[in-house]
Amino acid sequence: MEAAAAATTFGDPRNPPIVFLHGIRLGREIWIPHAAALERQYHVIALDLPGHGALADVPFTERNVADLLDDVIANIAGRPSLIVGYSLGGFVAMRHAARHPEQTAGLLLADCTFDFEGWRWWPYGAWVNAAQHLPAAWLDAMQRLGLYATLPHNWVDVVQRIPFNRNVLLETSEIVRSSRNALDEVASYRKPVSIVNGEYDLLFRLDEKRFLHRLPQARLQIMRGMDHAGPLRRIAEFTSIVEAFARRVFATVPPT
Repeated sequence: MEAAAAATTFGDPRNPPIVFLHGIRLGREIWIPHAAALERQYHVIALDLPGHGALADVPFTERNVADLLDDVIANIAGRPSLIVGYSLGGFVAMRHAARHPEQTAGLLLADCTFDFEGWRWWPYGAWVNAAQHLPAAWLDAMQRLGLYATLPHNWVDVVQRIPFNRNVLLETSEIVRSSRNALDEVASYRKPVSIVNGEYDLLFRLDEKRFLHRLPQARLQIMRGMDHAGPLRRIAEFTSIVEAFARRVFATVPPT
């Protein structure tokens, strides 16, 4: 797996690095406008996760995700990075930072303060299992409807063009089922954390208070009037949040 093929970089590599991780069914393309606004001050790396975009043929496994991030941070970023994770990307960022804190400068977690503990995996698992039995055309139609229902409409055609492996649904379900209570793992992380949630992203705010309790250094920012797609609906606002947090993170990171 070649990390360089899955990454788009912006800005001077000598500047502090920010790695952007997308949500499920999305891709690195969603971060282009954010990166363009940040590239004067930062080395921005927008990455395709396994099963998406340039890595559509790569299974979404914990090992593949870990190897990808290891490679990107070591060979593209070149030093500990601020990781911005949105939705699925946020869960990926949490797990990697908990296991490899030395590779990170901080975490910005967007719309992912939900812990798949106990019964909470079952609705997602049941939906994924049902989806595996649908004809591909039916699943594609359902996904397109889902995109129209959840994304700003100007993003739908962009996302539709991003290659996506439907096995990601089953693969993420299996990972969640076998490794619940992610909050227990990330609670050991002690570097700066920013939590950004849409005001009306009710599902992914269910454990917001627990995350803030277990990560005492974390600071919460609410995007007022926004749902789960806040980072795409209000690009300038989300980018300004990232920029302000990055200034704080890299002001406190010792030279490498």
